[in-house]
Amino acid sequence: MAPKIYYAPRYYQYPNLDLLTLLFDSPHALSVPTSKLHIDAANPSTNYLTKRHCHALLESLAHTLRHHFQIGASGPNKDVIVACSALQILLPIAFYGTIAAGGIFSTASHSFTAEELARQVSQGDGKVVIVSEELRETGIEAARIVGWDDARIEERVLVLESEPGKWGLRTAVEGKVVWAPNADEDVAEKEKKRLTWTRITDADELGDSIISLLYSSGTTGQPKAVMLSHRMMVSQVYISSQVAREWALPRVLTGELVPSPQRTLAHLPAAHIAGVAGYFVGPVYSGMECYWMRKYTWKKFLEYNKQHKITAFFTVPAIWARIAKSPDVADHFASLEGGLGGAAPLDANLQNAAGKRANIQLGGTYGMSETTGSVLTLPRGMEDTTGSVGIPHPNCIFRLIDDDGNDVAEGEPGELLVQTPTMTKGYYKNPEATKGAFIDGWYCTGDILQQRGERGLWYVTDRKKELIKYKGIQVAPAEIEGLLLSHPLIEDAAVIGVEGEGTEVPRAYVVADKNKISEQEIKGLVAEKLAAYKQLRGGVVYIDEIPRSAVGKILRRELRDLAAKSSQPRAKL
Repeated sequence: MAPKIYYAPRYYQYPNLDLLTLLFDSPHALSVPTSKLHIDAANPSTNYLTKRHCHALLESLAHTLRHHFQIGASGPNKDVIVACSALQILLPIAFYGTIAAGGIFSTASHSFTAEELARQVSQGDGKVVIVSEELRETGIEAARIVGWDDARIEERVLVLESEPGKWGLRTAVEGKVVWAPNADEDVAEKEKKRLTWTRITDADELGDSIISLLYSSGTTGQPKAVMLSHRMMVSQVYISSQVAREWALPRVLTGELVPSPQRTLAHLPAAHIAGVAGYFVGPVYSGMECYWMRKYTWKKFLEYNKQHKITAFFTVPAIWARIAKSPDVADHFASLEGGLGGAAPLDANLQNAAGKRANIQLGGTYGMSETTGSVLTLPRGMEDTTGSVGIPHPNCIFRLIDDDGNDVAEGEPGELLVQTPTMTKGYYKNPEATKGAFIDGWYCTGDILQQRGERGLWYVTDRKKELIKYKGIQVAPAEIEGLLLSHPLIEDAAVIGVEGEGTEVPRAYVVADKNKISEQEIKGLVAEKLAAYKQLRGGVVYIDEIPRSAVGKILRRELRDLAAKSSQPRAKL
């Protein structure tokens, strides 16, 4: 029986160009040399980057990376730079400059502990570590854990600074300046020490290249590095933007839509695809002003939306929930024209409540690092009140299969399999994980989706993977379980996600004597070793035995049923 294939309603021929050429040297990008692209939200009048300045700075940084650190000296797609930074306007320059030098830009969460950062540096065999000032000690300690000697730490752990008068890179230990670009773009244009990037037009080379690594936790607990290529990133931004442009152009021509400056707010971690695609790539391609928050706080998020007249942003359901419910919200979103929610379930009630509060049609979207972001989105101009994730992106084809690998009947839910030019070829230096992620050239998402209704809208109905998504950030239960089981007083452990704080939070079930190790001690163990978003906010529950199958697999559904029963209100007698 032939498989049931779901085809996207559109197909586009995207250009065979490398990412930097598409963004900085092609007619496809709407930004012009004077366009303000990256702007310090706290200091917008004096601390910002135009496209001309970005071009000059990325080539200046590429020269430093090549000649001072030999990035790309032995060829492209080999040398990894690990960046662990708070949000700042020179962070995208580090991304562009690394690619221009021929390196691979590996993003790490700015909430990582030294142990977690060390693991990422070690996995990717990082040649240079770049951190922001507040993570200076974390970067140094991570390098020590990896086994770098003092000389290497002194030379190759660097602090990136974007504050006025402090622009550049300096060594984390001694504060020695290794790259000090001029904040004046006219001066920067004349700087001689610049290295331009290699232009690539060969389709195979574009597909085989590795320019960025994004980490996906997976179900094993050990994060896997998703390889992003030139082709993946170019096809994603080109295809998704083309849909929006085709919607807008006829409305502009008829006067129905008056073009206005587009502005977004960088507030999500740049270590994830939403940050890389939305903050590094999107503004240059679309000519959108991107205002950078140093660190997300709710009060500043509201303030900057109003002050900078933000017109669009993507954010996680937890923030949309706060927009929907908080009495703090007044006219802060008066300029907002559109918004998307994703990275975790966005149900119909939240979609409608948040959209009404922000006075927009809030759309759902679905994607992952392995597909360079969205493969399903509610496009602009389409209305939905049902909590869908929209329709397929152009150039995408899907299948839905059951647990036995058979295609499900039309209209039935099944695991989503994807083929798209934005799809990764696999995980960096991890052939076993790569092999397990594909079936006959189809990427297996591990999520259960369903197409229903006359309009062909798609819905996420369940998650086959066991990942917990805390405010849209992936948390692997196996990682926490492994840490808990390392403690001598914990006999067995399992972790699931439960509702809490308007999102999904980790809860641990443990087999242990509570008189010998308390809940607070168990939480303290996790707090000491793992990042803030991996904490046991759902609590610790002591049980006699972890439910497991005959082959030893944790029966998480039984734990979820147990959690559901404990949360039900007791009947009054």
